[in-house]
Amino acid sequence: MNAEMQASSGNEHIRSEVQEFYRNKSVFLTGGSGFLGKVFIEKILRATDVKCVYILMRPKKGQTVEERIETMIKSPLFAELIKLKPTASERLVPIAGDCQLSNLGISPTDRQTLIDEVEIVMHSAATVRFNEPLSNAVAINVRATMDLMQLAKKMRKLQAFVHVSSAFANCTVFHIDEVFYNNELNISAENLCKIADLLGPEKMNRMTNEWLGKSPNTYTFTKALAEDAVLSEGKELPICLFRPGIVIPTYKEPVAGWVDNLYGPMSVLYGVAHGVIRVLFIHLDANANFAPVDMCVNMMLVSAWNTAKREKPTISLPPPIYNFVPDERNMLKWDTYRQTLEEQVPKMPLSKMIWYPFAIIVNSKSLYNILILIYHIIPGYIFDFLLLLIGKKRRMIKTYTKLHKQIAVLDYFVEHKFTFSMRNTNNLWDSLGSADQNLFNFNLREINWPDYFQASLMGVRCFMGRDQPETIPKARKLLTRLLILHRTVQILVYGGLCVLLSWTFFRFSKVL
Repeated sequence: MNAEMQASSGNEHIRSEVQEFYRNKSVFLTGGSGFLGKVFIEKILRATDVKCVYILMRPKKGQTVEERIETMIKSPLFAELIKLKPTASERLVPIAGDCQLSNLGISPTDRQTLIDEVEIVMHSAATVRFNEPLSNAVAINVRATMDLMQLAKKMRKLQAFVHVSSAFANCTVFHIDEVFYNNELNISAENLCKIADLLGPEKMNRMTNEWLGKSPNTYTFTKALAEDAVLSEGKELPICLFRPGIVIPTYKEPVAGWVDNLYGPMSVLYGVAHGVIRVLFIHLDANANFAPVDMCVNMMLVSAWNTAKREKPTISLPPPIYNFVPDERNMLKWDTYRQTLEEQVPKMPLSKMIWYPFAIIVNSKSLYNILILIYHIIPGYIFDFLLLLIGKKRRMIKTYTKLHKQIAVLDYFVEHKFTFSMRNTNNLWDSLGSADQNLFNFNLREINWPDYFQASLMGVRCFMGRDQPETIPKARKLLTRLLILHRTVQILVYGGLCVLLSWTFFRFSKVL
């Protein structure tokens, strides 16, 4: 019986339609050095027999593109891949280029190679900084998308093009369906690129507020414009649009909790665990629209396969769109995130905390501003003064200034509540056979969110804090000492306030 089940499972694995689709295919990936791009590279090399992956990359910090790829492969993310397929990295082909440059800065020789060989395009390159200067954001997020689509139209073997957008690209709408919202824009992608050429970066940046309209920042504005470009320029292409929510650490693959950045909620989690962030402005009953990065990658791989299966695109039909956030069948609230912080941080504290970790959560912006003065700014000045006394460089106020600026750009998304429809995404999942559902899992309904966040916290601890599990006993001892210090300070402060109030009351009563 067991032998039969194993044989059946093996045959099912062989019959994976998605795996078979990628066999001997040539893929062109932009954004390969980013968080999403790295996980995509690892997964496609480990789970498929892809022929090669062309990676658009620019030299950086004195490293050539070849050296950057070599460094990337040494990451813990790729350990399982190298163990299973020691020569897998040989299928990575660097393409020198830069999304800020015209035609992506690709040489004529490399362009011809891509035209002749590429069958699948994965466009994930973008600047994700909310406060990016408008001229840069337009160049990277909009013009590069338009240039890539023009290149794709020349690709002789092209079967699928996946454009990675964002669930919040159209954040001026609060219920987001799997449709285009170009009517929310005050200008088209093509026209804004023309104006950017005429005005130049300096004048363009000075007019940022005029161009943004209702959009809260340059990131969402230019991602919405990129969607407009896909609608207007991509109709002749076998193209689809993927809108992930806030991309967070891996769910399971190739290792649970892997992360290489401190953007978004992970920066908050790390800041609280480090004892630096003590006040948060959050509506706990709002949906936390997160998407684990490995599930995002699986969704990209499957959506390309599904796009290639479709009939030849017609100009009358817009490209399909896939929203990707938790839905009502396994909805995630910010309160779940809060509970995880409270329960798990004491179990696996960092070994380099500066204070006992705690977080006061408020949903009033006025109260938040008062509390950051009490819990961030004043302690920051005290901490800097102590550092000055012992001859060390002051850093806390500088850190808080930077943190508060980063957190402030999220205010719009905290103050508004968003809902999404996921019809196309759910239908795509339901259309998969069991083999592909196992190999390319993007079913957000199956995630146990508290367990997931526990693994994420351990991942942030290991991969960003460079704290291995064996340091936890030592960290718990530090946590105990910091708790004693924290309670001592509370007693002194509250006791001092009580004495001051009592003395003031006594003096006032005596005068009367």
